[in-house]
Amino acid sequence: MNLKKILLVLLSGGILMTTACSSSDSSSVKDGTVSEAETTTTTTAPVSSEPEKTATTSFAFTEPELREPSEYGKVIAITFDDGPNTSTTMQVLDLLEEYGARASFFLIGNNITEPTHEVMRRMVTLGCEINSHSLTHSYMNVMSAEEITAEMDATAKLIKDVIGIEPKFFRPPYIAVNPKMYETIDIPFINGYGCNDWDSKVTTEERVEKVLSQAKDGAIILLHDSQGNTQTVEALKEIIPALQKDGYELVTLTELFHAKGVDPSLAEYTIFSFAEQTERW
Repeated sequence: MNLKKILLVLLSGGILMTTACSSSDSSSVKDGTVSEAETTTTTTAPVSSEPEKTATTSFAFTEPELREPSEYGKVIAITFDDGPNTSTTMQVLDLLEEYGARASFFLIGNNITEPTHEVMRRMVTLGCEINSHSLTHSYMNVMSAEEITAEMDATAKLIKDVIGIEPKFFRPPYIAVNPKMYETIDIPFINGYGCNDWDSKVTTEERVEKVLSQAKDGAIILLHDSQGNTQTVEALKEIIPALQKDGYELVTLTELFHAKGVDPSLAEYTIFSFAEQTERW
């Protein structure tokens, strides 16, 4: 068939010749994971005139405004060590939310993982405070200045990457301190009145009794939200309402010092168990 006849056949048959197009990308991204692109040919979707919406992992957190010190009555800061985790920490947060209480959490940097990011965001959304309990929970009083700095910097970065702000306070692992630590770490050291609730042999009732017997205006209570510490969760069901019934407002450490007119950063070689403490360690 000559060229003229071929053209006549094409025109008379109404044949439409198309070519398949494929994306230049060899992979697609879904939910943060990369998967191989499909190899089947699909129809191109209509192009929307609206700008494409992209997911964001940013978290906007604004620190709560402080009231005038004279507006506070009796205050106590309940603090928790060794989190975060998605079980016990969340149970503690449930109770704080139920009773309208705030607390301060001292996190181990190595426990800050993708599953616990939402736990941390819930902490600050509820008005709680996040602080440092070191990266590895090791005895820092035997470390060099460089090792101490590495522990602190790594933990501060992990916290800031999740909530946008760095910790204001530090609780030394095992409450082990020395002059080198004070000279190297530039945020206030916090101790507190504890009840040995890290020890499973201490009963729920003993925890409640010890905490309430040590309660006083301006006190810092030291507890643990380590994974599986259900006895402290049970104790809190009695501790929190009992303190509130006695007229205490449960506040963060920042609020505690502010309410008492104390600037803890001015205290040298001091580890605080209550806001107006004057003795050193």
